[in-house]
Amino acid sequence: MVSHFASLLLAAVLPLAGGTLLFHSYSSYGAMDSRLYVCDPVSGTAKELGDASFVHAMNGDFGSHCYDITFMAIDPAADEWDIFLCNTISGKIENLTKNSGFRNEDPKFSPDGKNIVFKRGHWSQETDGFVYELALLDLRTREIVMLTEGGGEESMPCFSPDGSKIYYANSDSSGTQICAFDLLTRESRCLYTEEDIHAYYPMASENGLFFTRWHSADLHNDCIVRLESGIPLPFCDPAYNCSDPFPLPSGGMLFSSTKSGSYDLYFYDGNIETPLDLYNTELNELGASCYTEEEMQRIVACTADHLLQRNTSSMRMDADGSGTVDAFDLALLKRMASETDAFSCDNS
Repeated sequence: MVSHFASLLLAAVLPLAGGTLLFHSYSSYGAMDSRLYVCDPVSGTAKELGDASFVHAMNGDFGSHCYDITFMAIDPAADEWDIFLCNTISGKIENLTKNSGFRNEDPKFSPDGKNIVFKRGHWSQETDGFVYELALLDLRTREIVMLTEGGGEESMPCFSPDGSKIYYANSDSSGTQICAFDLLTRESRCLYTEEDIHAYYPMASENGLFFTRWHSADLHNDCIVRLESGIPLPFCDPAYNCSDPFPLPSGGMLFSSTKSGSYDLYFYDGNIETPLDLYNTELNELGASCYTEEEMQRIVACTADHLLQRNTSSMRMDADGSGTVDAFDLALLKRMASETDAFSCDNS
């Protein structure tokens, strides 16, 4: 049971008040016991996202709002990795790649929430192993198109903030690199490569492109770097692993680290790192993702502009005073607009 004081403390430390946190936890990858959790950092609650249709869920990602979540899990009936979509309002969970005959992993939403990019694997007799390529799923039509034709492993894709590129890790006989695929030209280029150093798990934000790599060819502990500098972030240390970066709009970052033993979740505010002890356990907590209050307010503001047919930038979006910005505020703003024009003044 999380104390009310601890919940308030975490909400004060993190820029997540009113936001939603997502992560997975397992004893080990091979144990097949991963569980995916959706959390409210203000109340400290954590709810497992799951049903009987899948096991070993991980690598969750939010869509254009916090109610749509995509993740990877194993369909035990088909004995394959698949990409799932969950709407947390209706509770509906859908297998988007059911009975495909492929390994489907590492899903990430496009910025507009209309597409999901993921890696798709098949067995190659030529290479006597799995070959992984990038695939794009259109959520409106459910059509899947292949983006690349690699000979090794193209994995961990994510969109650029403007949706024009897909960053990914590429492993082949020459090593592991961070690459970018241009959706307009359909061409890939290498952004980072270093001899005998593995690099993976790119994550992009308005603040730059971050990824995980080995400290050196001789030291295989992971560190997190920003592409522009290539220098490990201040919280990294050669003595332990730091991985799974999730850069936040505020300029901070969520990440996982073995600083205290198993992988735990941490928040870095640009100066110090703070463990998320509300959710850290003796298991491994990884793959953090967050839909922040700032993002929710941006969505509501854009929708309000459309509904009310006016610029609402000067308005207080939390119209009902609940402490969060959501669909209820939109309904109240719409009702207020129909009753009077007085609300258009600055009441922030």
